[in-house]
Amino acid sequence: MLKKIAKFIKFCLVGTIWTYTYVYCTGLLIYLIWNFNYLSVGDWQTISSFWEGGGRIKSGKDYLFVTCLLLIIPVWILGWKYFYKKDFVQLLLTPVIWYNKRKIKKYSETSSRLVLKNMGGSKKAQKLDELIEDRMKLFDKNRSPENTSSQIRESIQEKMNSEK
Repeated sequence: MLKKIAKFIKFCLVGTIWTYTYVYCTGLLIYLIWNFNYLSVGDWQTISSFWEGGGRIKSGKDYLFVTCLLLIIPVWILGWKYFYKKDFVQLLLTPVIWYNKRKIKKYSETSSRLVLKNMGGSKKAQKLDELIEDRMKLFDKNRSPENTSSQIRESIQEKMNSEK
């Protein structure tokens, strides 16, 4: 029952917002191009008297005008259906997402740093000083003359024993 109520509310809300936006945009566009307000009774009376007086469609602009008037309602219904099928939350958040992407793009282009994610996240981070000291100890241990000479002696003994 709640799903049906939610769908009905979505249907009404999307229909209201789409209708208001569509009527405003199409009304403004048609008025700017043909100086015709399709919501005005007086403008429809002008067209009626034009037809009754033997008016004819002569130019491409006239054909386009009639086509626009005929397509107002089908495009309104198709737009309502299209926006009803869209994710409602995503539709409402579209301006916010657009703004955030724009800001991220703006600030990421000027940044010269490189951010690597998920690089060695499972290991404990060592301080730089500790890391250097550990490596120096390993380096010194491997370079000590006692260690090197004992390793050489052991390897020679292993070779001599393996030959026998």
